[in-house]
Amino acid sequence: MEFPIRPEVTMRLLLVRHGETADNIARTIGSRPPGPPLSAVGLEQATALAQVLEDEPVGVVHSSEALRAVQTARTLARALGVPHREVVGAHEIDAGELEGLTYAEALPVYMSTMQQWWSDREARIPGGENGREFLLRFDEAIASVIRGTGSEETAVVVSHEAAICVWAANTAENLDAEFSRTHGLRNTGIVALERSHAGGWTALSWEGHALER
Repeated sequence: MEFPIRPEVTMRLLLVRHGETADNIARTIGSRPPGPPLSAVGLEQATALAQVLEDEPVGVVHSSEALRAVQTARTLARALGVPHREVVGAHEIDAGELEGLTYAEALPVYMSTMQQWWSDREARIPGGENGREFLLRFDEAIASVIRGTGSEETAVVVSHEAAICVWAANTAENLDAEFSRTHGLRNTGIVALERSHAGGWTALSWEGHALER
């Protein structure tokens, strides 16, 4: 995966979902760190990421503090020969009272609350986060990653499906509410973004599919 850096671009950011876990196989919600480890398939997926990113100028692989994200990032970092660094605030959107429930039980409320954030960021997942709280702490996590990334490097953050999808769709200038309703992210899927000198973000690709700017 390689995107030539244009003169008006100051940063390229790759948001990577962690590899497969037992929760993914069982289709249950598990948002809180440390959470389950990677499955055998998840470890294979993490190893395969190195081939996808081998042409990227990655100096550090960052991750949330959740075990599955840490394992994915460490596996990738070892393969690329770079350090791994955990980032406070890059964890999954807190599911609150929905934690541990099956997708069938939890997703109608979990996802519908996230959709409300487009018009009301104070809407809260029962017992969990509201949109303002989530976006603020994820913004701060990305800001800390950017501060530690060299001008010629690509920033890489291993995080979680809902966190990546919601933050990217709310932050990128070329994505919107409809996009967020129709796009998820598979295990080790990648969302590529770039930031302009003016500070705005544009999504370049979603799981390898180029997006209109």
